[in-house]
Amino acid sequence: MFPRLSIQIKYSFVFLLTLLLIAAGLLIGTYNLKERQLRNEAMAVAEQVVAFRAWVAGTGVVWVDHLASEFPDFLSKKVVTGANASAIEFYAKNPALATRELSALANKTATRATFRVTSDEYRNPANAPDNFEQASLRLFKSDKERKYNDGLEGGFYRYSQPIFVQQSCLKCHGDPKDAPPEVIEKYGDKVAFGYKVGDVRGIISVKLPDVTLTDVLSSVLNPYTLGLIALAFLLNFFYAQRAIIARLKMLAKTTERLAHGELDLPLETRPGSRDEVDYVTRAIDLLRNSLVIAMRRLQKTGS
Repeated sequence: MFPRLSIQIKYSFVFLLTLLLIAAGLLIGTYNLKERQLRNEAMAVAEQVVAFRAWVAGTGVVWVDHLASEFPDFLSKKVVTGANASAIEFYAKNPALATRELSALANKTATRATFRVTSDEYRNPANAPDNFEQASLRLFKSDKERKYNDGLEGGFYRYSQPIFVQQSCLKCHGDPKDAPPEVIEKYGDKVAFGYKVGDVRGIISVKLPDVTLTDVLSSVLNPYTLGLIALAFLLNFFYAQRAIIARLKMLAKTTERLAHGELDLPLETRPGSRDEVDYVTRAIDLLRNSLVIAMRRLQKTGS
């Protein structure tokens, strides 16, 4: 292979190619790791939302004694007379409202993950699914064994997982005839009814900023990594230069001198060494000794 090139150049080329292959392997491994990390992060957010919705659904609704200005929506209202005969108004927040308000609050302060809950049968226009979420809903409804759907979109990592109808959900999403009057009054009796336990009610959609190639390179090619790569290159280069290439050059020159008749030229051999260069040196030394013996025999015969 490349007979016109020296071993030194060939070795340097192979070593650089090895470094490139290692770097490519590191990049691929880091990308796989970052995808797994993003998925785990999104999954943790989704599981927290599932737990929160289950808690609200388990109690029916959550009652609050006042409405925040940014969250004026509520399902129903009741007035309770306090101990001092003062009337206190309480407002009911169902799981959908409570989760939407939680997502709005969390997304305002989020440094990374944002989330929302959506469905193909949404009761609030603000909850309408986007293209990724629509595709996820179709996917989960066609394959209920599917645990999640994810992908990259516009510099973001998108993740979704299904929300399945539980028994506690049927009160507001089963037969409209069994629904509380306040649910019918607020949402009507046409949308988001007729579900059964195990049906896909909607999805939890999580969005995270994607890790770019620059981020990966900055994490892999940091000063410590570059320093270790440079040290590895120098160690290999100088070892090859001194332990192999320099010795081979010296052995080649010695062999040339032997071929020109300098049969008394000493050869440095190391008995017992398993070094391949030492093997070649000992073989040349044996050849030199054979030539010396042959020359002496010829001289005796001629005399």
